[in-house]
Order: sequence, then C-alpha cells, then structure tokens
Amino acid sequence: MSEPALALSFFDAAHDIHGSVRSGMSILFEGRKPTALPEGPEVESTAGGWRAVLGDTLSLEFERVSPPADLGGVRAHVARVRGEAAGRQVDGLGTVSETEVPPRWDELDAVRGITALVDEQHALMAIARRPRGAVGHGDEEIVARLVEDDALLEVAEARISTVYDGGGRQRSAGLELWVPGEDYPRRGSGQVIAGSSLDLDALQVHVAIFRWRLDGREGIGSYELMLRMEPPAAA
Repeated sequence: MSEPALALSFFDAAHDIHGSVRSGMSILFEGRKPTALPEGPEVESTAGGWRAVLGDTLSLEFERVSPPADLGGVRAHVARVRGEAAGRQVDGLGTVSETEVPPRWDELDAVRGITALVDEQHALMAIARRPRGAVGHGDEEIVARLVEDDALLEVAEARISTVYDGGGRQRSAGLELWVPGEDYPRRGSGQVIAGSSLDLDALQVHVAIFRWRLDGREGIGSYELMLRMEPPAAA
C-alpha cells in the first residue's frame, strides 16, 4: 500500500506569512504577495507530527493538536506550526491533510477545500466534491467536521455560498453548518486576504488565504478551489 499524499498549510497573521505546500507545488504568501514554487518540501514524521523542509525556503514543525477528521478519503489534522519560511519566523496554526483516496477527476468537475482555524480547540475543516456535469453547488457532496475542545463534531449538512470575481476566483464566502441535535445552524463567513492561481496538470487551482469568522470568533485559514480543465477539442 502506498503512503498517503500529504498537503500542509500554515497561517501566521502576526508575522504576515502563510503557505500551502505539497508534492510538486508550494505557494508562499508574504502579506498579499504570492510566490509559487515548482517543488514541494521533504516531509518526515516526528513523535508529535511532521517536519517539512524545502531547501533554504522553509523549515517547519507541525505539531498535531486535534484528532484526525475523516473527510471522505482524506484525514485532516489541526496543527501548531513553528519554524521559518521565506526568512520570516512562523508561529501559528496550520493543517496537515493525508489523502488516501485521490479525487477521481473522470467523475468530478471541482473540489473545494475550506479550513477555518480559530485556535487549537476550535476549527472547521470541509471538502466539497462536485460531480461531473452537476448544475451547481446544490449537487455537491460536502463533508465537514468541527473541532470543538477535545472533540470532533459531525456536520450533518453544510452549505457553502461563495462570491467569485470575474476570473472565477473566490472572494468571500458564507457558511451554514447543521450539527445533529442542534435546532439552528452554526454560521460563518470569510473574506479573501491573499490569493494565487496556477495550472497543475489538467487542473486549474485557485489558492486563497481567508480571514474567517466562525460562531462569532475570528480566525484564519484557506479556501482552495480545484477545477478540472477540458482538453482542447481536436481540429
């Protein structure tokens, strides 16, 4: 059995440095300025989590602080992140996602991933998968989990409404999260603070750093959108 593919993200508002790194791609945000790198870091397991190193660009320790959230073929962890990136100190929160079942792009048009981190004990992680040919977001399969204190809460139904710019990039979002046993949905909203777009194989990828508000608490995180690109028609 092959090892799960790892994707790591980190967010440090105090030092104004954020990033998303994985095999074959790294994006760093210094303030609102993105820098895309064509390689990913070397990642190794440690006693408390993971260590990621990419030449002189970054050296980060990801300390696991939440139980793994099952997002349907993906296990996601909230992590405390410390180290250096792009010459800046990093001391913030992040996520580590282990993908055991990769997306079936012959069956999908889009995958959206949302991370909203308030603190080590309050966070949201969600993945929305849109089947090929679906008319809109209403046909998506959305799997979401809330980190609350030392527990993971199932989200029975999640609604993600998004405002896009003229280039199809995500600018703001609203969340409704229905937790079993609760009479009213938990709500959240987010606004982009930095973003970058790139083509990766047959995918168009929009990576955005978002300032989130979740259940009245301020947080930070990401909103990533992957779109399947149709090959050009034969002449």
